[in-house]
Amino acid sequence: MGMIGMNQEKKKLLKIGELAKRAGVTVRTIRYYEELGLLSPTEVSPGGFRLYTENDLYRFQFIQRFKDLGLPLEEIHALIDSSEPGESKMQRIMASYSLFEKQLKKIEDKISELEVSKANIEKGMEALNVCKECSREICLPTCSNKKSLL
Repeated sequence: MGMIGMNQEKKKLLKIGELAKRAGVTVRTIRYYEELGLLSPTEVSPGGFRLYTENDLYRFQFIQRFKDLGLPLEEIHALIDSSEPGESKMQRIMASYSLFEKQLKKIEDKISELEVSKANIEKGMEALNVCKECSREICLPTCSNKKSLL
């Protein structure tokens, strides 16, 4: 067995289809992440096949975990780009924690907006319940519930 064969055995190189299968995504998703600069193959075979290692799989899963939490890919990319290979565990924790805090704030703001919308909808429904009990065919111009009708 030549050097390349031994090297590939040691590294357990995966083709893009194998990486996609192990990650539970489509090949297109892997390519999209490559286009965004989030992921790149460790090697390209002489035949032009993209080859990935277990570390590439872990990196992809890391990205997916943050994406599943609603973090934009641009922010995940910035987090990855800003981390140095020699960073301590604590530095990596703090960078991830900061990203989580930022996302949590966005979610809390969104929840507040949704609570206001919910209250407005409930108020409109209450008004329409009053209208259901009203026997008038034409609303009085002074009726405060009139604005809830189509």
